[in-house]
Amino acid sequence: MRTHSFKQNPAAVPAYNIELVDKLVRTLEVLRDAPAGLTLQELTERTGYIKSSIHRTLGSLKWHGYVEQPVAGGPYRLGLKCLLLARAVNDGVELLPYARPYLREIVDAFDESAYLAMLRGGRGIFVEVSATRRRDLRLVGPLGATVSFHATAAGKVLAAYLPDTARAALLRKIALTAATPRTKTRRAEVERDWADAARRGIAFNHEETIVGAVFIAAPIFDAEQAICGAVSVGIPKARFTPALGRQIAAHLKTSCGRLTASLANAGYVHEDRQLHELR
Repeated sequence: MRTHSFKQNPAAVPAYNIELVDKLVRTLEVLRDAPAGLTLQELTERTGYIKSSIHRTLGSLKWHGYVEQPVAGGPYRLGLKCLLLARAVNDGVELLPYARPYLREIVDAFDESAYLAMLRGGRGIFVEVSATRRRDLRLVGPLGATVSFHATAAGKVLAAYLPDTARAALLRKIALTAATPRTKTRRAEVERDWADAARRGIAFNHEETIVGAVFIAAPIFDAEQAICGAVSVGIPKARFTPALGRQIAAHLKTSCGRLTASLANAGYVHEDRQLHELR
């Protein structure tokens, strides 16, 4: 089975960072993007660290149970301790139980993978993936990857429905880096994309983050009608047609509308307002 995975955009180096922690995190994130595991040489190449250094890092992670190596000298992969951490995070994300049935419904309707992104910690984070299992070619994505507000479909719709002042501040703040030749890197273009998403209630990403992949996203609002998340669908370009795009877009808008209504009925208020208050 062939898969395409979208990578998390590298964040700016914080004012205060600890090199060892950076190394541990980088190692875990690289392994996250390779479910089948990676050899020491592959990890060295992908992390950019020297082999002896990454070997010591892996030894420590193995001892603590966050990395496994089933066969001596073979590939390394994430350990069960990472799953326990992920479960603890999921248990604290109140939006997930409401959204999961709608993600599964979308996957069943189109046999394409669906993703849930939500606002958390002043960023947009992909917190759930409902993957199709019946396709030879499918799009997958790592949990915890951050959205690009100027390029991903989910990021565009999250930005589109922020308050005007916050949206303008976000546009000034973000780095408009190019992931592919089709990524828009001019602020006027990004602003038009956001305005279009707000007008249509849907956003598109035509190979702006992955060559050969199209993503479509619709917004989710909480009980106070504040944007709190987005559901997106990923389609390999080989299967995408304008007609299919229109069908998925209409279905997404309806599904997200129903999800928004269920959040309103439950009185769900999304606690993270950092981006809403951006100035």
